[in-house]
Amino acid sequence: MAKALRSAWPEVELTLLDRQSLVASQTVDAYRKLGWTVDVKVVDVMDWISKRFQQQPEGESQLWDVIVANLFVHHFQGTVLSGLLDAAAASCHHFFACEPRRSYLALAASHLIGALGANAVTREDAVLSVHAGFCDTEITKLWRPSMGAWQINEYSAGLFSHCFSASRR
Repeated sequence: MAKALRSAWPEVELTLLDRQSLVASQTVDAYRKLGWTVDVKVVDVMDWISKRFQQQPEGESQLWDVIVANLFVHHFQGTVLSGLLDAAAASCHHFFACEPRRSYLALAASHLIGALGANAVTREDAVLSVHAGFCDTEITKLWRPSMGAWQINEYSAGLFSHCFSASRR
């Protein structure tokens, strides 16, 4: 995606957030070769959200252009998920999430990934992820930003993915 966007977005400041140090130096180098600035943060997302809002002076908000969550949001539920979505809405102009789709076809396929050579942990995670995934307009119903109007789009993508996008108007 970065290579495709290179000409339209020549000087991107990219923050990669994970609670484990999993970003390879080759990945960071590849982004830098495109002219992007990369900041890798190893922190739990809830701690990061808390610190981010504590450090902002009251009345000021620094918004990112885009927050992208890939196979991440389905790990949360209830008030924690609502809080995560609220924090995203307060932190960016555009939010995009690609998650597992909760459907019979996706569930059946998740039981068959062992045929692709997936290990036991991945086989178990695939089934659990489909159960925790989304369908219909479930994320839209949780998106309750307190500021501004948003254009929302929630849809199935391919056979196994469920996508959500929100753009500040």
